[in-house]
Amino acid sequence: MSFLEEAWNEREEIIYKELFGDLGEGIYPLDADIFTGMYKQETIDPRWLHYGVFKSKPNDNRNTWLYVSSGMSNPWETNEPEDFSGFGTEFVLETYEDANWAVQVVRTMVAYNILLAHGRFGDFPMLDYGHRIPLKIPNESGSDVNLTHILIVEPDHYKKSFNLVSGRVDFLHMIGITQSEYEYVKSHNSEELIQVFKKKGIYPITDRSRMSTF
Repeated sequence: MSFLEEAWNEREEIIYKELFGDLGEGIYPLDADIFTGMYKQETIDPRWLHYGVFKSKPNDNRNTWLYVSSGMSNPWETNEPEDFSGFGTEFVLETYEDANWAVQVVRTMVAYNILLAHGRFGDFPMLDYGHRIPLKIPNESGSDVNLTHILIVEPDHYKKSFNLVSGRVDFLHMIGITQSEYEYVKSHNSEELIQVFKKKGIYPITDRSRMSTF
């Protein structure tokens, strides 16, 4: 087993299952159209299509559906341990429903982060805590969706980081916010908004049908 395969297997077969339980029927990989269609890229690295998202159903430890990315922590460029493995991050999003749209949101964010990492959008840094990203939250039912952005926060309801043979990985928890909540974060900070969400029972869930807190 190669160094890359060892880290990959450790993440998906050991750590993720210990943290989140059943990972479903398999990974939902990225496809070329996310890069060439949504992000208008003329060329892609074939390795990008090995990144994806797992969907974990509710269990004895939580009553949510959890969507976790896999691949951003792959040590593609090294055969030795480093401080951080790959990008050093993976995304998590939670909902109360079994949602195809949630899979698509995480896949979209993974693709965006890959392009940031490879300088396809200039000097913008990779995604991290406190970042707010405009994103259209799909709604298969056709009703209105009030959420306009994804806010990235540090999780406190599951382990916020883990170590692979190749290095450390931090989880970036994503939660959908409305335009008015986005404006609130701009004039305050993401931690204050999360405290509001906790008081109102919103955190850590992305509920595309909820009303704004402001």
